Amino acid sequence: MAWTGFDGPETRQRFDADDLRGFTTAVLQSYGVPADDANIGADVLIDADLVGIESHGIAHLPWHIGYAPGFESGVVNPTPEIKVLRESPVSAAWDGDGGFGTIVCQKAMSTCIDKATTSGMAMVTVRNGRHFGAAGYYAHMAVEHDLIGMAMCNVPPIAMAAGGKGRVFGTNPIAMAAPISDGTPFRLDIATTAVAGGKLEIAGRQGKPLPQGWAVDEDGSHSDDPFVMRKNGALLPLGSTLTTSSHKGYGLGLMVDIMSGVLSGDGSGLFAPRGQNLIQGQWFAAWRIDLFCDPDEFKSSMKEMADAIREVPPVDGVERVVIPGDPEEIARADRSVNGIPLDDETIEQLIALGEQRGTPFPAPVHEGASS
Repeated sequence: MAWTGFDGPETRQRFDADDLRGFTTAVLQSYGVPADDANIGADVLIDADLVGIESHGIAHLPWHIGYAPGFESGVVNPTPEIKVLRESPVSAAWDGDGGFGTIVCQKAMSTCIDKATTSGMAMVTVRNGRHFGAAGYYAHMAVEHDLIGMAMCNVPPIAMAAGGKGRVFGTNPIAMAAPISDGTPFRLDIATTAVAGGKLEIAGRQGKPLPQGWAVDEDGSHSDDPFVMRKNGALLPLGSTLTTSSHKGYGLGLMVDIMSGVLSGDGSGLFAPRGQNLIQGQWFAAWRIDLFCDPDEFKSSMKEMADAIREVPPVDGVERVVIPGDPEEIARADRSVNGIPLDDETIEQLIALGEQRGTPFPAPVHEGASS
């Protein structure tokens, strides 16, 4: 869900989503990405910002190895030759050839959707992949075709084992989306760690300490330092401690590693090359609702459930109870009209990248206040 943990009055400069999408497309093309693929990659990134998942949006473009630096170093292939390693009417196994993750994975999910539409359900794995942005984007693609969708990705280890000190799994996100009759889908997109790694990036940019239960130092002690990962620290599993059931997040993280890494042929992220390679495996699934029940009845039942949950009285300090997907739709409604807020550091990095690539960064639509 689109929550950063750093709530407060929005004072940042805002930028038009179409302007950011155009800028991102132009930057990708400057690295040799074909125009149609660049449009796909830009859409995935900017959609994350529109729904409030700032940890996986345009902020990654100038510095993350899966984006501009990856193109510059050769880690990311702008024109991959995707190889179909195995295929059946309900499945496919791809080698992504090190291609830009958002593009390869959008195509993989599209193939998954096509197979599911024809055969009822389908799964697609990608090996030799790169960072694919927000997992929820791909799961949500299925909803647009009246399907249920899922997406997962394994990540090199940055999280502790439950009760241990060693890094053994990554943020390893799980996403699922399902249609609801009122048009606002159920949309779950979560890391299997206590928090996504990008949330530490946001805290670092905003100069804010980490909440209890997010990360530990190399000795396994709680750390509020947003840069603790650079000092041999680690994220905690979802659940944070053994007392609060960190074995659940740990187990889910390993499940994602199995489905995305081992099953795809990449192997466990535990043994992935360290450093600047960022090889990742991905897993996608989609299935038709009518294999199990009437689609209209399903969507109506989903709305009944969602509405009942939204009527649950909130605890003190919480405005209202929501279901996964509500915060994203609220963010999209606001940011589509009022613009996408960006941190000062991100703006500076994007301006510098634009100057380097001959693509001017757009002006803000709302100046905000200095942070």
